[in-house]
Amino acid sequence: MDELASYIFNYYSHLLTHEERAANRTILGELKIEHDHSPEMKRAVRKFWGSTDPKVLALLQDGAESFWERARDRVLREQRDQVFLNHCPQCGALAKTPTAKQCPKCFFSWHGEV
Repeated sequence: MDELASYIFNYYSHLLTHEERAANRTILGELKIEHDHSPEMKRAVRKFWGSTDPKVLALLQDGAESFWERARDRVLREQRDQVFLNHCPQCGALAKTPTAKQCPKCFFSWHGEV
């Protein structure tokens, strides 16, 4: 998942549709069991984390990366006014969180600035 998609999924997941949240949960479940050798555990995780909803499966048909990019783009297109992209005032890099005050790239700090 790219940096911007990660930011959206971590801090603005409430802007995702029900199907997008279910698709992401399905991906996370598959990642959890990727290296598990227990068929029972795989079944249990898929039952709890997975989805059989055709709308959700359609979102995942092109893979996780494609799904994350499309969901990211939809949120930014349809709900841009509800998303605060916290960019460093010095270099323009995306901060780690919407409330961060230090750049993860150039380490510039804007603590105390208004």
